[in-house]
Amino acid sequence: MPSLNKRSIEAVDECVTVFKKLRESSDDAAALCVVGKIFHTKLFPTASTAALHTINNHYVKLRKELSSEFPDLRGSNILPKMPQDLAKSRKDMEIQTVNSHIENPIKINADLMLSKALRGLKEGLADKIYPEVKLCMSFLCCIRSNDLNPKFVRGNGQTPQIGVTHEWLDDYDGSFIMLPSKQKDGTNYKAFSNVTIVKQEFYPIVKEAFEFLLDHANAKKHCYCSVKEYLARTECGATSSSCEWSDRVTKKMIERLGFKEAVLEWNGWEEKEFINETFARRFVACCIHKEIIRFDNNLNVGMLAADICLGHVVGSTATRTYLRYNVRPTQVEGVILKKVEKPIKWAEGKEISTGLYLQQT
Repeated sequence: MPSLNKRSIEAVDECVTVFKKLRESSDDAAALCVVGKIFHTKLFPTASTAALHTINNHYVKLRKELSSEFPDLRGSNILPKMPQDLAKSRKDMEIQTVNSHIENPIKINADLMLSKALRGLKEGLADKIYPEVKLCMSFLCCIRSNDLNPKFVRGNGQTPQIGVTHEWLDDYDGSFIMLPSKQKDGTNYKAFSNVTIVKQEFYPIVKEAFEFLLDHANAKKHCYCSVKEYLARTECGATSSSCEWSDRVTKKMIERLGFKEAVLEWNGWEEKEFINETFARRFVACCIHKEIIRFDNNLNVGMLAADICLGHVVGSTATRTYLRYNVRPTQVEGVILKKVEKPIKWAEGKEISTGLYLQQT
């Protein structure tokens, strides 16, 4: 029997062809229901031992291909998804994993981690190594891996750009406007304000990194994939599907930056947790939740501050999956974390009404 990946490629191609024919004589919902069944049968003709997240990833590929071939389907909730029983099992497994993380958390020296990130940020900026700056920045602001990457074309065709999707708020130093990278046709997420968690003395270098990452010229510089060039501190542009850093280069970067030195206790997760932008995003959310910046009174309830900084709906169960690390950061002096109550204008004809911002005390 062909490999799972080969079966997946063949099944996706067949499903696109079948859907194109079916939609001529039936509505899209009915046609896609048939397509979903065909896909699963082709992919798993016998009982599967594939991991649930692997199965889900193949369905993601199918939805992406259908959306690409039929743009009017982008963002539609009728696109095929993995069967409900498998989806429920996957959700239950995710909950169990999060519970295990919370019961046996990775313990991090937050102050040391921030120090490592700031040092790495300074060196990355000096040597113009885009992937290094991006990773270090992820430990200082609650951003997704590609939120600031101009090489990442969003689902709705948009690319990050200062004044269009992002802006540093000089009137609220340490705060910035961001439009999430998860934008896609059919679901457009609104811009909101967010903050950095560093001390005020480091705001200038964080702002410099913010502007460096959003500079298309920096992102489009030559990207290499060799350890030798990285250790030689050769300038490097943003990674993309055409130039992905190998595990060897990434591990060498993690080693050089010394991030693992800030992990006090892995609690059995060292082989399962990778230090990357997702790890960093969780770290920042945990620091916010543990009040690395003193909360204004209207944030001092539940997981509200973490919800907002992550860009989640207030009360989202997804926030809990991020608050899995044991951190005790030293509180930043001289600033207070506030929730946007009145609209903040950030560009001509643009304003935001949600988010977090910093105010000096």
